[in-house]
Amino acid sequence: MPVSISVVRGTHPGTLVDAAAELGRQYTEVQTVIAGERETLSHLQDHWKGAAAEAAIARGLKDIAIQERTAMRLQQLQSALQNAGLQMGALRDALLDLVSSLEKMGFAVADDGTVTPHQWLVGRFLHSIADNCSTMLKKILQLFTDLDENTAAAIDQADGPNLDNPTITVDGHPVQIPSMDTAPADVKQWWDSLTDQQRQELIAEHPPILGNLNGLPAEVRDQVNVAVMDDDLDRVEHTAQQHGVSVDDVTSDPSRFGLSRDDVVRYDNAKRTQDGLLHQMGIDGDERNNRRYSDISPQERMDRNLRPTMLWAYEPTAFDGKGRAAVSIGNPDKSANTAVIVPGTGSSVRDGWLSDGHNDARNLYDQSLKADPTDPTAVISWMGYDTPESFTDPNIATPGLARTGGDALAWDVNSLGVTHDPSVPQHTTVIGHSYGSTTVADAFARSGMQANDAVLLGCPGTDAARSAADFHLNGGQVYVGDASTDPVGMLGEAGPGLPNALNEKLGNMMGVSAGLGTDPAGQDFGSVRFRAEVAGADGIDPSDHSNYYTVGSESLRGITDIASGNADRLASDNLIAEHRHPITVSTPREIDVPIVGKVPIPGVDVQTPIIYDPEWDRKTVTNDHRY
Repeated sequence: MPVSISVVRGTHPGTLVDAAAELGRQYTEVQTVIAGERETLSHLQDHWKGAAAEAAIARGLKDIAIQERTAMRLQQLQSALQNAGLQMGALRDALLDLVSSLEKMGFAVADDGTVTPHQWLVGRFLHSIADNCSTMLKKILQLFTDLDENTAAAIDQADGPNLDNPTITVDGHPVQIPSMDTAPADVKQWWDSLTDQQRQELIAEHPPILGNLNGLPAEVRDQVNVAVMDDDLDRVEHTAQQHGVSVDDVTSDPSRFGLSRDDVVRYDNAKRTQDGLLHQMGIDGDERNNRRYSDISPQERMDRNLRPTMLWAYEPTAFDGKGRAAVSIGNPDKSANTAVIVPGTGSSVRDGWLSDGHNDARNLYDQSLKADPTDPTAVISWMGYDTPESFTDPNIATPGLARTGGDALAWDVNSLGVTHDPSVPQHTTVIGHSYGSTTVADAFARSGMQANDAVLLGCPGTDAARSAADFHLNGGQVYVGDASTDPVGMLGEAGPGLPNALNEKLGNMMGVSAGLGTDPAGQDFGSVRFRAEVAGADGIDPSDHSNYYTVGSESLRGITDIASGNADRLASDNLIAEHRHPITVSTPREIDVPIVGKVPIPGVDVQTPIIYDPEWDRKTVTNDHRY
């Protein structure tokens, strides 16, 4: 049930921001201590050898892991409080301003947000205004309630029990698996310290946590995650076989067969993940419906020239059953180029994004292979954050999920360098589409993500990143692909009136309030804009928001050049686009005076709030840009 206006009036969101600032200071102090301890351990490793040294270093690493868990929770709590304070403060101000304005105009506003004209105010028009304002107030109250509940959940999670790190007996000895928040470098050191026998037994045992540990080789993660996925499939299918019933019978009433609703969630998301792996590999139709992914041998992959897919991450019950997964085409540990694709609104394992016709990763992998066959590009479809459900989800208008997702994205991307083969060059590009581009921007600007280049597609705003400098790319670039006919890309910083008016005309595609920050396609952002127009487009079209990975398009050609490490080809491919900029009106610099002639006067350049896109209605857009 939504909170009331009086409850919102009595809140003080600014105190959450103050508390977040204090937690930020504490986090910095803990990180300083950890950095000092790491330096000490590194010195010990260089100058002290033997059993005693190994024991001391192992204990030191364990202590650091505990401190890093504390630091991570401080950061999670700080992020939750900061996001909540800013967003709830803005909602509170908007709500109370609207209530005050309505009351001054003679409307009565109930505590639940219902607006009614006073008796002396009559007329259908006034009642229509009251109804619309009631709807708006109640939406704001619901959004405030959702933020409050999400913040409480984030606080509980940050202050929750220690993350699971089970002890498993392998090769006759107990081995404790690091927890999920252990630094990837420490996970790698732990894995390298095991014997070959211990590693093989752990893979055979395949505890679910193992396949999601950053710091483990991609090949190990893939083996473990596929085995766990098979377990999730077998649990339901074997139960159905044992009882002589259909799988649907089991999933519709799992308790009748000794299973739980969680087992059904795991099964459903295992099916969707398997479908995604098969689809990305190149197997579709009836064959996809009747094949077990794990039954496809390396020889069959080679004989049929199937794409080399890997299951890099797999957590089917994450995000309240929406699921978490990362499917890679190519091995990121062995590839000279790695592209991480971050999708946007409505993208989840549960909803089938990996196999429902979104060919983003397939198309980029195929084109990159043709662009540079000698240095293949691994392409990871990263579904590692909780995305807004749809364009009507209130979360789409706020950066909360993008910021939380940015933390998770940075944690995963930063681990890629730990496991990368040092004999192979490494170039990493992170590509965000729609709300995913806001997530990518936050991962760089707020969460310390390290990559070579960033690509933002159809970006509704970059939130914490006010310019390309906030991405902190060391020699890299922020590249922007934004079709002039894509309405979502216009919702950045075109002024508060235009984007919200446009958003309303489009059925509130971006929630109640549009705009998530700065437009990266603007002339002052510092990005490189590449051409991304849709062939045959005729005016603004919401469907143009989904054409960035179309084979043959300007956009995919540009993304391919960047991800494959050939961004210098953008110019030779004639794919560099002008940035959006405000229209400037200039007054005359001279006037024609009778008899005297032309007389110079001081001209004035006036910058209007109207944004001009030089790409609009360009006549040279074609769909023949494939490699």
